[in-house]
Amino acid sequence: MSRKQAMTVDPASKNAELLSDLVIHVAETTRTLCGVSDEKAIEVGQAVADLMAHIWGGQLIYFPKGMIRNLSKRDREIYAEFNGSNHSALAKKHDVSIQWIYRIIEKVRLEEVALRQPNLFNFPPADR
Repeated sequence: MSRKQAMTVDPASKNAELLSDLVIHVAETTRTLCGVSDEKAIEVGQAVADLMAHIWGGQLIYFPKGMIRNLSKRDREIYAEFNGSNHSALAKKHDVSIQWIYRIIEKVRLEEVALRQPNLFNFPPADR
């Protein structure tokens, strides 16, 4: 399906660009994952774009660069690749800042320690 076929929102309107892209991406994903026709996929894409415009229309919405559900996997990969001095290389490879690499390494390190070492102050509740 071509980009022009999926465009059912007026592309001349700057405000419609996000909705047009949403139609395109939802349609392509629907066609790929569900195996529906191009026409049905566009219909689903348009319905999703219309719904998002109705629900979130007029709001300033920020989409984070990374997907939250993949952060843990990515963070563990970064930690596994970390050799003690390759902060900059990891930042470039994973398209994040060097400061973010430091945070990830520290976070995963603390998780690893917590798994191996029980908390001395986390006692079960006493019977009363």
